[in-house]
Amino acid sequence: MKVCIVSREFTPYFGAGIGTYAANWARALTDAGHDVHVLTRNHEGVLERGGSDYPGVTFHVIDPADGPPRLDHNYPYARHSLAVLKSVRRLHDRHGFDVIEYPDYWAEGHALSQAKRTTSEFDSVTLVCRLHTSSALCRELDDDATYPHYAAYLDIMEHESIAHADLVLSPSTDLLEITGAFMQRHDLGKIKSGTVLRYPFDLDSVSDLRSASSEETGSSANTVLYFGRMERRKGVDILAIAGQKLLERGIDARFAFVGGDTGSGPFGRSMRKHTRKLVDSKWTGHFEFRPPVSRAELGPLIDSAAVCCFPARWDNFPNALLEAMALGSPIVSANSGGPGEIVVHEESGLLCEAEDPDALADALERALTDEALREAIASNAKQRIADLCKPGDVVAEFERLVSAVPARESVVSQAESSDERPLVSVVVPHYNLAEFLPETLASIGRQTFKSIEIIVVDDGSTDPDSIALIDNIEREGVRVVRQPNTGLSGARNAGLKAARGEYVLPIDADDILSPTFVEKAVAVMRREPELAYVSALVGYFRQSPSRHFGGWVPVGLHRDLLPIHNCGGCCMALFRRDALNQIGGYSRELTSYEDWDVYCSLAERGLHGAIIPDFMLHYRIRSDSLLRTEVETRRQHLHARVLAMHPDLARDHTRVQRTMLSEQMEAGNLERQGLRYRVADKLNEAIKGSPVHGLVKGLAERTIEAKRRTKNRADL
Repeated sequence: MKVCIVSREFTPYFGAGIGTYAANWARALTDAGHDVHVLTRNHEGVLERGGSDYPGVTFHVIDPADGPPRLDHNYPYARHSLAVLKSVRRLHDRHGFDVIEYPDYWAEGHALSQAKRTTSEFDSVTLVCRLHTSSALCRELDDDATYPHYAAYLDIMEHESIAHADLVLSPSTDLLEITGAFMQRHDLGKIKSGTVLRYPFDLDSVSDLRSASSEETGSSANTVLYFGRMERRKGVDILAIAGQKLLERGIDARFAFVGGDTGSGPFGRSMRKHTRKLVDSKWTGHFEFRPPVSRAELGPLIDSAAVCCFPARWDNFPNALLEAMALGSPIVSANSGGPGEIVVHEESGLLCEAEDPDALADALERALTDEALREAIASNAKQRIADLCKPGDVVAEFERLVSAVPARESVVSQAESSDERPLVSVVVPHYNLAEFLPETLASIGRQTFKSIEIIVVDDGSTDPDSIALIDNIEREGVRVVRQPNTGLSGARNAGLKAARGEYVLPIDADDILSPTFVEKAVAVMRREPELAYVSALVGYFRQSPSRHFGGWVPVGLHRDLLPIHNCGGCCMALFRRDALNQIGGYSRELTSYEDWDVYCSLAERGLHGAIIPDFMLHYRIRSDSLLRTEVETRRQHLHARVLAMHPDLARDHTRVQRTMLSEQMEAGNLERQGLRYRVADKLNEAIKGSPVHGLVKGLAERTIEAKRRTKNRADL
């Protein structure tokens, strides 16, 4: 098989657990005879040394320029995901992959999974999502109550990339069940085909740790070693409490914590500092906290420790635990998540209840005081990993699972309606926009899908050129509905009433459609007839739709995000006509945000949409547009009205409130930052007019240059 592994992390060039998995997996697939390609970021050394470090693996790097430069709301995750899609498209055209795998974390495969769902270009490819631990679960385990908007978007994108994969692989049963439950609870789709497939782990992969261990280094009878991130979910605070309980029992032990700090302590503080503060002053000599060390230093630490302890509240399938067991170290671990499936209690390690310092202290006391038990579990640990994670067995099962994925049914997008009626009605509200309407109509006329009627609703135009244009296009066969001016919602509703198509596509009279949008959207609707609408990515332009200066990546109908952002899409979308009629069309109460209201109404009825991950909808920005004259001056009032119209939209009001709180904090920070800039600008102007200007400027330039040289030396 030709397999492409997408992973921005790849050791030894960058990353931790996911990077280690990706490296082990690439080697295992290559050893089994598969043609393996790795798509990662352009980390230092990856192109220069990748081929020699991993013989048989072909490395490719993601070009950051492939991601659009400016995106609303869900940047940078969407930008990275779109860059991945663009890179994969080029590589797939060249190599013809059979399998493309991506991780759930950071939503790297989101755009790729959306493309598989909404286009036919990856019909012959099996998309595999490998579960590690989602950002949502990490935040929950780290007791992070904040919920900024980027986290809400990331949750959606990560779990949609899971929902639209052909095959989902989890290293543990617990992770698969937790992920599925989260998706169901938050209406994020379902896992199509999920199964447990352990991480591959070659015992030779720890040879550098083994060779780094000094033969003269004997096991210390009283040292308990934890290595890994200093993170709340890893349970380091629980170990600190349990360790003191051991000392109070008279067990003379030392506790070493080795790993990088995180902000997962209480209220976003340092976890290392928090854990250190938990230690009573009388015991501080028994506790050591060290930053990350090189593998050359880590090997002797593992070898000399009496016990390696992994006290996580919950963990996935931690490489640190696999490495310690592969080195034959005695293990004490909490029994939650992956560790509870890796360690066989009293055979290859000791397990205890998670989040229970007393139970952890009891297990550590047994391991420290019973030498025979300690030697027995250590002698079995290595074989347990060899049996559980044997790379050849993992690859063989992977091959079986991929071969069992059913082929995707093709859909003919150019399906015509069953009678003489058009399948799609394009509704174009128009009011005094003669300058732009011909370009909009031309983009509709260029559609590759032909079963279309165009309905222009002239909403009481008063401009002579606009009136003449409407008369002319009516003579040319465009259906025209004339009415007194009622506003955008009224015009769209008039077009909806006149529409004959099964689907309705509203488009403003100054916007542009890409030629294949309707064809692709109809194909998605045919494949998933339960959908309420299909939209695409939105590019902002002023003069030419080929020159975007920004963009918007909708993510669909999500009830805990819609009260905060219109994540559903812009006005341009292919709607089922009956879905729009079901909600009563567009609200005449709103002078803008009427499309946001439509998406809220659809979501309240449990309906969903799909997004084509390409910039196919081109939204013109004008200084005199409704966006500038109405929305920007009355944004708060309009948003408040949308919320008032949908009081029961959110499923989890606390999530919405926490996101809104983060929005307020961010807005406040930007306002204060703007004030600082305004003050700085005034000071700068004052200084420019004074004799000290040259002196201050020269001093600033010398200071910046000195800092640059210092940084360069530190990097070396």
